[in-house]
Amino acid sequence: MLLLTFLIRRAGPTKLLESIAALGWGLGLVIALGGVSHVLKTWAWRLTLLDEKHHVSFVKMLGLRLGSEAVGQFGALGQVFGETLRVSLLSSTLPLANGIASVTLDRAFFVLTAAMVSAAGLGAAVTLWPLPHHLAIYAWLFVSVLIGLVLLAALAVRKRWAVVSGTALTFGRIRYFSNWIERRRSLIHAVEHKLLNFYHHTPGAFWSSLLLNLACQSLAIGEVYLILWLMGAKVGFVVALAVEALTKLINLLGVFNPGNVGTYEGGNMLIAERLGLSGASGLTLGLARRVRAIFWAAVGGVCLCLLSKRRKERETQTKSESTAANRSHVAVILANNLSDSRVLGPQLPRVGALPILLRAILGARKAGAARIAVVVRKEMRSSVVRDLQSTGRLPANIEWFEFASGELSFALLLEHIAGGTEQNLVLISGDRTYHPSLHQRAAEWEANGESLVLKTGSQLVGIYVLSRAAALELASSQTSIGSHEKLDAWLTSTHSVETEQVDEDKWLRVSAPQDRLAAERKLDSWLVKPTDGIFARLNRRISVPISRQLIKFPITPNMVTLFTLAVSFIGGLFYAFGGYRNMLLGAILSLFASILDGSDGEVARLKLQESDFGCWLETICDYLYYLFIFAGMTIGLVRSTGMRGYLYWGVLLLVGAVLSFFVTGLQRRRLTNGRPEQLLGIWQARAASRQSNPFLYIGRHTEFIIRRCFMPYALLFFALLNITQVAFILAAVGANIVWLIALYSHRAFAAGRTSTAASSAVSV
Repeated sequence: MLLLTFLIRRAGPTKLLESIAALGWGLGLVIALGGVSHVLKTWAWRLTLLDEKHHVSFVKMLGLRLGSEAVGQFGALGQVFGETLRVSLLSSTLPLANGIASVTLDRAFFVLTAAMVSAAGLGAAVTLWPLPHHLAIYAWLFVSVLIGLVLLAALAVRKRWAVVSGTALTFGRIRYFSNWIERRRSLIHAVEHKLLNFYHHTPGAFWSSLLLNLACQSLAIGEVYLILWLMGAKVGFVVALAVEALTKLINLLGVFNPGNVGTYEGGNMLIAERLGLSGASGLTLGLARRVRAIFWAAVGGVCLCLLSKRRKERETQTKSESTAANRSHVAVILANNLSDSRVLGPQLPRVGALPILLRAILGARKAGAARIAVVVRKEMRSSVVRDLQSTGRLPANIEWFEFASGELSFALLLEHIAGGTEQNLVLISGDRTYHPSLHQRAAEWEANGESLVLKTGSQLVGIYVLSRAAALELASSQTSIGSHEKLDAWLTSTHSVETEQVDEDKWLRVSAPQDRLAAERKLDSWLVKPTDGIFARLNRRISVPISRQLIKFPITPNMVTLFTLAVSFIGGLFYAFGGYRNMLLGAILSLFASILDGSDGEVARLKLQESDFGCWLETICDYLYYLFIFAGMTIGLVRSTGMRGYLYWGVLLLVGAVLSFFVTGLQRRRLTNGRPEQLLGIWQARAASRQSNPFLYIGRHTEFIIRRCFMPYALLFFALLNITQVAFILAAVGANIVWLIALYSHRAFAAGRTSTAASSAVSV
């Protein structure tokens, strides 16, 4: 980072901004060209799977490639880890030997074609540019080595040299590796067999994959040509080829520099000066290609999270199927009492664009139900299932129980369910809407008594929890019970019943159209978080109506998050244009992004699509929001005033922001116990318990300043007064205070946990 700062200063911030401005929206073309290259690389990789390519989708392979290259941005170790990650995530679909062979072939083709392009490009560079005699000798020597490696690889494939097993045999003679190699001998031979057979048995796939990789190398050359052309440089294809070859040499020299930050940009400056261009043009060339790499690395990171999440879900599902007895409870949704369609219409009554019966099912699933059984009247079964399936959200493992009108008996139902389970049974009325906390309370109840009933005054909420003993006794009784009221009367007279009072704002029975409207109002009130301040509540006056419209369409919360990120990026662009009007428009877009920032969470809660991944994605996009806005502000202030001092303030702000994101992410992981959305509430509670600590006191009473719901209003205020530079400097100072307080609180809370654990151990 320091080297990059030095290069910016050497190139001249003003000239650098002029070169960046010359690119303009052409940067989007560069990014799009990178996307095409990734698609071609994925196609080439897919060919190495031969007949097994049908076992994994093209989209998944593209996500794996992007994720692997995202990790590879961190240098040589990152590249090794990225390729290992590709193999690991493929192992759930393909045999391990096939995955290793395909990834190895893919990497080998890329290295081979890169060597071919580098040899041709270096030869062109020596021919085009007169070099000192000794440098020319070194260049031709390097070209000869590259050509020799290509020919050697071709000979090894042609003659079927056992390179992999031979290398493994050599390492196996070393005492520290012998056992490890011996355990994997069969896998090594299987991989080598597939590598050697790829050319000899499927020459068509071999040459197609090779040509696709050559096409990707050609696109890289085209990218160089496009960027130089956008900056006004008159170069030909041969010059672009030479630049790309030298760039690959720079990447090779900087492979052990994490991210190749600084060395890559410095090398591009030297190449540009050799072309007769300015150092600013060379630095812009490097930065443009860096932005393209960062953009697709960010996409790869998202893909990696999605793929890892899906794999974790599959593993969790497999584990849950084998250990269902250890899950929390069995949920029984009573849909037999749904109101007559003549009152509420032909479809099931809906709240928040979802049928209330589906809300009960999804609420029980989110609370951790091991099984979910739905009881319906026989004549309604087909229409109910059809209505729920039309939403695309109905879980596949629902158990359905049919009863003719007047036949429902809890005893008959529980005889089928309770006999094969050790968990509590949670009976839930399907004609009511519930706050998620009620489902969670029912799931967490421990059988201190034999049953738990939730009430508002004397009115039954519609959630009843039976211990296994109570459920089995009821199942064996001859009592005819067909409703919660009769169940409550029977249990109260025969068992101990634990009663909990529930606020009436947390549930509602929907039996008439006016009840549905009241339920919608209650659902809106549930969208407000306890940590929302004045500005957050002000934003919700706009974001909630927007979210209400969004849930009518097949739009997921993550889509809303990514759209909000795009608005943030555009806001940063307008800041970067500089000038009063552009910065004011950037501030307005920043505020709009802040309002939309609440919509993703609202859509998630309205549609019951909350997830840990969505929370982390929102967090990452929040961080990118700050980076986009303040990076744009830095460029805009330098362009507007011509003062390069703002560039140094921007570096200070960037350092503070990155450190703040890192420490906050560390806190989120350590403090939330798998509930990342609760970080702010947990942090405030812990800070409030230490009121005598001045740092935590200041942090607790000023943290609202850095919230995304407040800061855009401040930025708009400063932009209206045309003093954006004041906000910029305050942000640079504040960002570095934030990470210091966050780090201090992290250490203080960790020390508190350690001392508590120690005192507990002593008392035992």
